[in-house]
Amino acid sequence: MILTADKAPADRRRTRSNGEGSVWHDKARDRWVGSVTTGYRDGRQVRKSVTGKTKREVVEKLRQLQNAHDAGIELVRADLTVARFLEGWVTDVLPGTVRPATLQQYRDVVRLYIVPVIGQKRLRTLQARDVVRMQRYLAEEYVRTDGTLGVAPHTQRIARSVLRRALRWAEQEGQVSRNVASIAHGVRIDADEGRTLTPAQARQLLDHVAGHRLEAAVVLGLALGLRLGELLGLAWPDVELDSGQPRLTVVRALKRAAGQGLALEDVKTKTSRRTVYLPDLAVAALREHRVRQLEERLAAGPEWVAAPHGVDLVFRTPFGTAIDPRNFRAMLYRLTETAGLGRWSPHELRHSAASLLIAMGVPLKVVSETLGHSSIRITADVYGHLLEPDRVDAAQAMQRALGGS
Repeated sequence: MILTADKAPADRRRTRSNGEGSVWHDKARDRWVGSVTTGYRDGRQVRKSVTGKTKREVVEKLRQLQNAHDAGIELVRADLTVARFLEGWVTDVLPGTVRPATLQQYRDVVRLYIVPVIGQKRLRTLQARDVVRMQRYLAEEYVRTDGTLGVAPHTQRIARSVLRRALRWAEQEGQVSRNVASIAHGVRIDADEGRTLTPAQARQLLDHVAGHRLEAAVVLGLALGLRLGELLGLAWPDVELDSGQPRLTVVRALKRAAGQGLALEDVKTKTSRRTVYLPDLAVAALREHRVRQLEERLAAGPEWVAAPHGVDLVFRTPFGTAIDPRNFRAMLYRLTETAGLGRWSPHELRHSAASLLIAMGVPLKVVSETLGHSSIRITADVYGHLLEPDRVDAAQAMQRALGGS
């Protein structure tokens, strides 16, 4: 018997269109099976199969496979969790793309803040609301090592930022169709005004450290607002004391990476690499420091390290080695306490430098460039509260211009 299209037996009639795949029931396994063509490789048809307990489940899986194929996306395994995905990302993808210290920070953030909260979630089904819940959990329920609940908003923002970067890579690789961490609402961080030394307190500190072997470091930290890593990574070739306008150039930073010790790294951004002009007190302090360092070199003799990390560092230990940032921070704590000012950190010296510059009427753009901020917006967000007198002056000036008084 010859079969025509309109006379095919009922059990052979097609129920799915071309390209939608095939679905059948495997009686031996009591499972529904589906397969669909997703392309060709080396001239051969490539088909992918799925299984499920019900026909509806298999049809839905086939639809997802076909939609992913049409969109150029290669779906990851359905059981791939966020934890396993992030483990592979920090192990195989990140190394070589970020600095060692940054890599370690990313690993810590993944281990401490992301995986414990959403690590068990499946990557393919991760949604924006899961990211929002992660941030809320970190803010309200996360148990810190001291037993207190919740982490700082800045830590919450870093956790979301790391997850967003990982999912951006997954999106580029076609493993996910969208970056849900980018969609999720971010963490609101109110500007932290912090505390700053007054001009009188700053002079009190400088008077107290006069003659100290690291007096120049305190002077530069307070007068120029250098970051601690930038200060300790400063080299003599970066300093010009005898030019018409004495200056220094910030090109590198000294940092400690977990498990790797101290390392010199280029500064992160274009704006961080900057030239800063030196006030007279900084020039005098650096000249005295250079003489003091030569005396220490003679006293150390053959134990003196000529070029730690391959660089002629400005600030060193009495034997010429680089100064560990942790040790400098502890030293500054002691100096500020013995000066009668309480405990002040290197970052607070930087904060004080910015505040003093603004108080002296230095334009915000110049302050931003001096500090090496990536944009003037950051400077305005952090130090905008210090501009209140300028806003009052502006209102009074407009009154004089338009009000005639």
